[in-house]
Amino acid sequence: MLGNKDQQCLFYNSSIGINLHDASANLADLNSEDKPFVLKLHSSKGLGKDNVKNEEDDSSLAQQLNDVQQNQSHPIIEDIRERLAKANEVDKKDIKIIRVYAGTFNVVYTLTNLKPIDNQSLLQLEKNLKNEFDKFLSVKIHPLLYRPSFDISYFDERGNKTFPNYSDTYQIGPPERTIPYIQPAGWTGYGLRVLGKYKDGDTWLDPFLHSANWYRAFHGTKNARPEDFGRSDGCIDERYAPIDAMLNIYQNGFEKARTAAYGPGVYCSPDPQWLENSYYVATVEIDTKQGKKKYKCMLQVATNPDGVQFTPDNEIGVVSNPEDIRPYGILIKEV
Repeated sequence: MLGNKDQQCLFYNSSIGINLHDASANLADLNSEDKPFVLKLHSSKGLGKDNVKNEEDDSSLAQQLNDVQQNQSHPIIEDIRERLAKANEVDKKDIKIIRVYAGTFNVVYTLTNLKPIDNQSLLQLEKNLKNEFDKFLSVKIHPLLYRPSFDISYFDERGNKTFPNYSDTYQIGPPERTIPYIQPAGWTGYGLRVLGKYKDGDTWLDPFLHSANWYRAFHGTKNARPEDFGRSDGCIDERYAPIDAMLNIYQNGFEKARTAAYGPGVYCSPDPQWLENSYYVATVEIDTKQGKKKYKCMLQVATNPDGVQFTPDNEIGVVSNPEDIRPYGILIKEV
């Protein structure tokens, strides 16, 4: 995990065949206390005694290195650790290699007692790795969660879900007062760590379809402003304000909407498709090594059935007391 002054970013930990939008795999890795780096090389050529001649040998070498027990030594493993130690400016004993796999040649490693570093230090690390590894390709980082400030401890993999391109609907809420919960088709959900957070227990959210479940809805953060973060000087990057707003809501709770066409309160929608196509959901553009990518993002929220009022068309819900609406997940969709 990297820190940039008061901000943090996440390393994306890839594995064999992983899809960037496979939430369960991503967050299971990101939730690791070891906070792994993934170094990608064009090939293993030049490592150790340089006995690798082709991609087939890369694959067999990766398997061989993974079979080496932690208390055993291997000349290529030792060579990699020495180079990583120099690039990261740490002692060799602080480098732990977790896994090696082929395709390109990938090394997953961690640093003991990793301390936060700023973006300038990250750029220096990349230069150092290029100097140490002739076949350096990249260090993989999740493209959307890189800039926004999400600590891995905020996430709960039990809430991760990649939704299919069709919407299932469930009736949720108190008996005889249920309303439809429409699942967000085509989105990837990242669960937030909220179980055990509130004094009234967890049945507002879990188990799913419990009679005490709160209603499910969605909240967009496109209209975030500096004052939403306690800043009146405008010193935030407006491009990423919608993501920073989601972090702020998770940490500090909701605030009432500045514009209140249907009365004072926090606004949400039980219809994810309507909200996605509305003015309230932001599209964030991220520069990646594969070019610019655009993502939509919104919050999954739960609303107290006794604290929310819906418009006649059921497209908008108004929660007069911010304590009656809680975030429980982040939704991301590449567009």
